[in-house]
This record gives sequence, C-alpha cells and structure tokens, in this order.
Amino acid sequence: MKDRAELEELISIYALGALEGEELKEAEGILASSPEAQELLREYQDVTSFLPYASRGVMPDPALRKRIVDEILGSKGSPIVERPPPFWKRFPHLGLSLGGAVAVGLVLFLFISNQSLHQRLGEGSLEISGLNEKIADQENIINSLKTVIAEKESEIGDIKQAYASLDELTEFLEDPNVVVIQLSNTHSDPDAAGGVLWDKDDNEALFYCLDLQNAPEGKTYQWWAKADGVHKSIALFKVDSKGSSVVRLKSLLDLGNIEEYSVTLEPAGGADQPTGMIHFAGDHRGSSL
Repeated sequence: MKDRAELEELISIYALGALEGEELKEAEGILASSPEAQELLREYQDVTSFLPYASRGVMPDPALRKRIVDEILGSKGSPIVERPPPFWKRFPHLGLSLGGAVAVGLVLFLFISNQSLHQRLGEGSLEISGLNEKIADQENIINSLKTVIAEKESEIGDIKQAYASLDELTEFLEDPNVVVIQLSNTHSDPDAAGGVLWDKDDNEALFYCLDLQNAPEGKTYQWWAKADGVHKSIALFKVDSKGSSVVRLKSLLDLGNIEEYSVTLEPAGGADQPTGMIHFAGDHRGSSL
C-alpha cells in the first residue's frame, strides 16, 4: 500500500497521461479499488483541464533523434545510452515545452499547497471549536457562581430583616405598658404562632408571627382589625425563609374601638373584607408584661 505522497505522485502523472507499462497497470489497479485514489484523480483532472492554456512547443521524436545521432557517429562512436528523460519530457503527446511543463508543475504545486492549507484550516477550526467549548464551560461556571451569590445575598437580606424585626420586638417587650394579645392558631399548621403587642400609652401595635408557611402562588397574608363591628385592613405581609414576619402599626386611633384581630389568606393584592381562610384570631385584650 502506497503512502499518501507516493499515491499523489502516481495519480497526478496518470491524470497527465504520462504513465506507461507497469506503472500504468499499477495506477489502473489502484484506481479500481481505492476511493481515495479516485477522489485524487477527479481533483487532478480538474487541474489538468487548464493545461491547454500552457505554452506549446514541438518536441522531436525520441526514435528520430536516436537515428540521426547514430548516422552522425557511425560505428566509431560509443553506443548511445539513452538517459531517462527529464520529468517535463514525459509528456510528448501533450505538446508541452519546458515552459509548459513548468506551468504544469506550478499548477500542481499550487494544488497541493491548497490541499495543505485546507487541512491546516480544518485543524484550526477544530482548535477554535475546542476553545469555544471551554468558553461555554467558563460561562456556565460564572452563571452558577452568580446564582450562589444571589442566594447568599437573599439570605443576608433575610438576616438583616430578622435583626430589624428583632429590634422592634425588643423595643416593645422592654416597655412595661405593652399588652400581649396571643392569637389563636385556627388553621392546619400546628407549628405556626402569632400575636399582637399593644402599646397602650403610644397606642401602637405590632403583629408578629413565627413558623408560618409561605403564602401559595397568587395569595397573600392580610392582617385585620375588627373595630365598631367592621373589619378593617391593617396591612398585607409575607414571611421570610424562616416563616417569620413583623408588622408595625404606628397608630390605632383612626380604627375606632377595636374588638379583635385576625389574619387571613387572601388573593394577591388583598381584599376589602376577609374572604379567605383564617390563620390567626384573637380578642383585643391581654395581660401586661
């Protein structure tokens, strides 16, 4: 089996019609069984289609040349040993001069160089593809890190909110005039707890809840006060990742005579009157701290 370079040389000469004898039989045998050789032949035939444009000249017939030299030298001369003709003289029937042969060689050189260039371009494309994959991997890692950072920032925000809520609770609990109103848990989550701290002197109130599940999608929690027989909305709220929330009401004066508090689950945006499930409820009375 010939290597690539030997195969290219053999098929290129075959395409030029310059093979004879055993070389011709060998080339035909390879072409009959090798798709690679057939593809090379088609490519070289495309190249040889340009040969009619090469310069043409008249080459003497080798037999005629030998006869003339024999007659000139006669029996006195040494026997003439025919040297293998140079490469460019192997194409007599093509009518190529030295310049034409050089042109053919140049075309073949350019063709082979073009094939080499295509090969290198293909290798370059594979390398670029590999680099693009690495870039895509790096981008995935960066996006994952951004997600982790966002989650951590959210946790930090919850912690800050928890500290702020703790400060408010501490402020109320340290006041001896605050009344604790424990709200009853009226829904199916037994771990949840809620209550209202009422500052009688400043007439402020603070609602708190613990271990309350997040409101379902499209729902919100709503804190109510029933005053003079009418339910009045105080605030909409949501809980943090721990199920906690603290809502402060600066003044109870505008509500009237408060009778009870409740927390319900309402559609997002809240409701004018309680319509959803009651989670907490309790009377507006309690014991001083």
